[in-house]
Amino acid sequence: MRACSDRGMTALWRGLLLLVAFGLLSGCSGLRLVYSNLDRAVVWRATDYVDLNRAQRGWLRQEARVYLHWHRYEQLPEWSALLTDFEAAVDDGFDLEHAQTFEERGQALFEVMMRQALPALVDLMAGFSDQQISGLAKVLEESNAELNADYEGLPEAEQRAVWREKTRDALDRWVGRLTPAQEVMLEAASQDIEPDNQEWVAFRRLWQADLIATLDAREPKDAFEARIEELMLHRERWYPDSYREVVENRQAVYRRFAVELLSNLDDAQRRRLSNRLGSLVRDFEILAATSRSAPEPAGPAPRA
Repeated sequence: MRACSDRGMTALWRGLLLLVAFGLLSGCSGLRLVYSNLDRAVVWRATDYVDLNRAQRGWLRQEARVYLHWHRYEQLPEWSALLTDFEAAVDDGFDLEHAQTFEERGQALFEVMMRQALPALVDLMAGFSDQQISGLAKVLEESNAELNADYEGLPEAEQRAVWREKTRDALDRWVGRLTPAQEVMLEAASQDIEPDNQEWVAFRRLWQADLIATLDAREPKDAFEARIEELMLHRERWYPDSYREVVENRQAVYRRFAVELLSNLDDAQRRRLSNRLGSLVRDFEILAATSRSAPEPAGPAPRA
């Protein structure tokens, strides 16, 4: 069980994009300052998983600047519009149709982000040395245990309690302390979610094995690009049947809980949510309106 959608989404790949996307929605202060330093953060995050050499780090940072320039002017206005529409939907009466719509819009934006980053990622990964590939495999396996550490070995009731605590903490940043009635909703949601630890780890290992095999194979460029694209954009193809069922259940539970919670916010919670969303929208609009010259592409990625 995890308090938000799969945190183990391909460390090197989605981890970088999550810095740009979901990191911006975390409600942290100083968002504009954070955004201005994301090129450094991307490199730091990548080196958590692959021991990049100096040339690779420099190349990745420059490509991150190119990517972030695109993201600033092409994606931030879209995220701003989505958040504005979300606030309006909450005010008008949030329902399952709204939940489905915003989930699809967010996923569509995230997919555009992934596709935009894919060429640079493919270029970087094609230049990994044998040592870098074996190191990545080791780190990914270690991350399986780390990402699941809060739940591993716990009885089911305790897993549900951990899920409630993590979800409560995440919600506190957006709506503040839950009311007793909302705590009942959270308790009910935690009972409806199916524990997924074994299925989740099995999925990650299947996917990771194919990623490492693809890197090891060093196929011709076109075949390599096609395989990496499939791995990065269609992760669900590696879901074991049991995990696919768990994911579908979890998504349905999240939607129902979101609808129930957002339909029962008190006045103070609505103000807090509105202030949070409004602050993000303003920051996104300021960032998108700030004129900056486009950075030069870094050229072909260096080989290790």
